[in-house]
Amino acid sequence: MNKRELIDELTSLLAISLRHKIGSLVNKEEVYAQKYARDAEILFKEAEKASLKANWNIYDKAKIKEDLKKKLKSELEKKDFLGEGKFELMDREISKAIDILGLK
Repeated sequence: MNKRELIDELTSLLAISLRHKIGSLVNKEEVYAQKYARDAEILFKEAEKASLKANWNIYDKAKIKEDLKKKLKSELEKKDFLGEGKFELMDREISKAIDILGLK
């Protein structure tokens, strides 16, 4: 798998993981919030594994962040049942994920 394919895999996993995490934060009182939080953790672990498949240079890291932001925004737009605060949490959650994965 080349780097472009790895970036696509990584950003797809992260976008879905962060969508679930943001969903669990925005709609804390909903029945599905705990399930969303668990799903987010599982998907994030898969993203961690994907992030270890290559040595990322500064350009790769910038591309990952850029692609992730686009994909996450798209994911959140599809989920109209999530509260309006979902877009306000987006940048913060992306930054946290990037830091945890060492892709800053």
